[in-house]
Amino acid sequence: MTELHDLTALQLAAAYERGETSPTEVVDHLLARIGDGDRVGAFTTVSADRARVAAAGAERVLRTADRSGLPRLFGVPTAVKDLEATEGVRTTLGSALFRDWIPGHNDEIVEVMADAGLISLGKTTVPEFGAACYTEPEVSAPARSPFDLTRSAAGSSGGAAAAVGALMVPIAQGSDTAGSVRSPASACGVVGLKPSRGLVTAGPAGNDGMGLSVRGPLARTVRDTAAFLDALTTRTGVGTVHPPRVDSYERACDAPVPRLRIALAQGSVSGSPVDPEVAAAAELTARTLAGLGHDVFARDQAPDPELTEGFQVMFTALVGSRTMAFDESSLRPIVRHLRSLSQEFTAGELAVAIGVVQARARAWSLDHANADVVITPTVTTPPTLVGQLRNDADPAAELAAMTAFTGNTVLANATGFPAISLPLGWSSQGLPLGVSLTSGWGREDLLLGVSAALEEALPWAHRYGDRSAAPAAGRP
Repeated sequence: MTELHDLTALQLAAAYERGETSPTEVVDHLLARIGDGDRVGAFTTVSADRARVAAAGAERVLRTADRSGLPRLFGVPTAVKDLEATEGVRTTLGSALFRDWIPGHNDEIVEVMADAGLISLGKTTVPEFGAACYTEPEVSAPARSPFDLTRSAAGSSGGAAAAVGALMVPIAQGSDTAGSVRSPASACGVVGLKPSRGLVTAGPAGNDGMGLSVRGPLARTVRDTAAFLDALTTRTGVGTVHPPRVDSYERACDAPVPRLRIALAQGSVSGSPVDPEVAAAAELTARTLAGLGHDVFARDQAPDPELTEGFQVMFTALVGSRTMAFDESSLRPIVRHLRSLSQEFTAGELAVAIGVVQARARAWSLDHANADVVITPTVTTPPTLVGQLRNDADPAAELAAMTAFTGNTVLANATGFPAISLPLGWSSQGLPLGVSLTSGWGREDLLLGVSAALEEALPWAHRYGDRSAAPAAGRP
């Protein structure tokens, strides 16, 4: 029997149009589901009263307005990542320093989502300042994979991915600086899209200054991902270069996909080994696309220490810029370590690192110039155990472990290209294994069209309702 939490965002929008349910009924149902026990650690703050007020307002509009004039996802529940300031709602940034912070303003992405008529149920869990690829903050419970509660939801959009995978919301907003949408998507068995640099506005003050970070959607289906991307790209940002935007990313999912040249790039730019089951998932994806008539060829991903080391300098500089004003003793060990590293190099050395990363990103794009899409493992291993990557006693070893785990995710942040993680593989233990597809800058339409074809050929929707293959501890 289908319940309200089983419905996708587009199915909910269609149900509203047919009068089969209402935003109030859906929001109440999902809030009750969260309240029954957020065992996946998805939410740091649940804004139930605000969500109910918004749902009642949306319901009044739906009763009186012409539905055709409303945003596509009007009245659909979602959630905001706890790195985004939200007026009147506790926003912790995953840090004990901000445990009780209630902003007096909204970040740009929050305004964009409100303009789209989406209803936020609260703030999803993040690691402190988003500076880890696992989500285990001091201010809330760890975010866990809905497919096995002993496994981490990864990070930094771990809470958002867990909320979607555990059927608490159909879609959730994430952000991605070094794989922070795609790694959690892989761990939680959902779709995670890192858009092209400049496509989704961050507002006049929301950019990181280096072009690494972007906001992006998490969802259970490719079409929900595309519809959410449509909603997130309604504003033009300030001071950024924007790729061409197609009329409808949702419609791109149904457009004919031409015969493409597709590269399967096994291996990891970080040099870390790829788990055999993860590699097998990428190979299955390649075989499936070949069976759909595409020209698929293999091209190993060689380690690139220059890119990896340069990117690490840029990332640590970002963490340092966000934390330098705070008492060091108040920060988690990994954040203290990253801040300390950021103080060890000069502005000139940072400039050199940026130049190296830009050059290596350009080299990667030229190496794959004859490919329309590149397939890689999203991360190098199945979902890790909660606490496995965290090493408070030796944060340098933790940073090395995180670099090994994320593997190739930094490539899309360095190039600015769009990349999507799809739950196309499943381990022998029933754990989700994400496979990443990357296309050229501004080609989200192509990426979503190919992804929709893969979703039809290798469906995963049934996995959300049937956890019989997952360990008993992982059944939410």
